[in-house]
Amino acid sequence: MTTMLTRRAAIQAAAAAALLPAAAAAQSKLTLRYANAGNAQTLSNTFNAKLFAEVTEKTGGRVNFTIFAGTLGGEQKLLESMALGGLDMYNGAYSGTREFDILYSPYFFRDGAQAGRVMKGPLGTKASEVLQKRYNARLLGVGRLGSYNLMLKQPISKFADLKGRKIRTASIEGCVEGVKFFGGDPTPIPFDQIYLALQQGIVDGVLTALNPGVSGKFYEVCKYVVADDFGLALDKEVISNAAWHKLNAAEQKTLQDSFDALEEPEYYQVGVQKKQSDLASWEKANGKDSIITLDSSKLYDELAPLNKRLADSVFGPGAWEMVQKT
Repeated sequence: MTTMLTRRAAIQAAAAAALLPAAAAAQSKLTLRYANAGNAQTLSNTFNAKLFAEVTEKTGGRVNFTIFAGTLGGEQKLLESMALGGLDMYNGAYSGTREFDILYSPYFFRDGAQAGRVMKGPLGTKASEVLQKRYNARLLGVGRLGSYNLMLKQPISKFADLKGRKIRTASIEGCVEGVKFFGGDPTPIPFDQIYLALQQGIVDGVLTALNPGVSGKFYEVCKYVVADDFGLALDKEVISNAAWHKLNAAEQKTLQDSFDALEEPEYYQVGVQKKQSDLASWEKANGKDSIITLDSSKLYDELAPLNKRLADSVFGPGAWEMVQKT
């Protein structure tokens, strides 16, 4: 028996067939969930907004991203959530690994350029492997955010004046050891709780990256900032293995290559440039006397014994010498 389609049925069938490619494309679209503890104005998040826009464009809209900036808790919580599948990507200072944590010790590196070279060498490779194994994730790279700085409720005239003061640090060994070196009392507090801790007088100051500190308006509850660097911010850009393997080979290459190409101009260089404008924002809020400049010319040598101990204990004998020569 021959069945004849009516003209209306034929038109409907043709329309449905035309929609199939679009429906298939929509079903294949991949959205990755990214989180950082800072707000949307921090350099870490503006960088990632640019990175994700570029990846989305280069993948023809197939790969998209949802950004959670400062809305899901502190860094440790975010990283562990990614490891458990609650997020796909994480960016932040916290790693819970000694291999990365000791790098935050003050004057472990002479500057961000040296840090970048070390991260591309044997020490950086080992640190990456440890991080990946612990969290079942892939390290895309390290974003050089800029300087770590001391923000204080009361001024100091030398770093030794930190003795006895409660200074908020992240749960990062290098930060804790750096504050201890000068006699301070390191007090780990999650990033999203810093403002309240300063406001309530729980701590006498905070050690964190300058740019997120300014973006978070810590100057409203903490008058002074020490302009001299007290370490470097090295943000880890991490994607879970589960999310990574949802990308095809070309998309994986696009994501990795885009991060590698953008980190130098859009993370490191912008971070260097932003330091002066961030300090200017602090001064505008609290006056010229709120910017403290100390004599830090001898700190690299003074802190060398501490940094040698940390480097050689984590990476093996000779590691500190390798850092110095890089």
